[in-house]
Amino acid sequence: MRYPQNKIFYNYERLKLIIERNRQQGKIIGFTNGCFDILHKGHITYLYEAKNYCDILIVAVNSDQSVKRIKNKNKPINPLEDRMLILASIEAIDFVVPFDEDTPIELIEYLKPDIYFKGGDYKNKNIPELVVIEKNKIVFKVLDFIPEISTTKIIEKIIREFLK
Repeated sequence: MRYPQNKIFYNYERLKLIIERNRQQGKIIGFTNGCFDILHKGHITYLYEAKNYCDILIVAVNSDQSVKRIKNKNKPINPLEDRMLILASIEAIDFVVPFDEDTPIELIEYLKPDIYFKGGDYKNKNIPELVVIEKNKIVFKVLDFIPEISTTKIIEKIIREFLK
């Protein structure tokens, strides 16, 4: 059994060495990212679907400051360390890494995964990562989206039902 703490990497260089070793063994490296603030069915479905396409799944997690910049000042609900530990506890995930930028473009450029995954909720949105994905010939895969399930909707329900 792998302990979740052993899946969390702050050292990108060390992770890159592990990725390269796995790539030399013919393994496919997948990469996705997000805030993953309040984990829900949509996240789990998405992460396991991504794992179906790769041998090694890396999940990059927005830092607390990054979440505040891209979502709003009241998020995240859970701090980065908690979010990473929860993600690392999911069997489908092999590595979890934090990033502080608004997008993981630099991290993608550095790690050069074979496949980059985005959730179906991004289907018609501008995806800034596409520039680095196309430049490095990384496969881009949009995964299924479960409508009506989101962290925001969960927070809204809590406010509506419990904080009347």
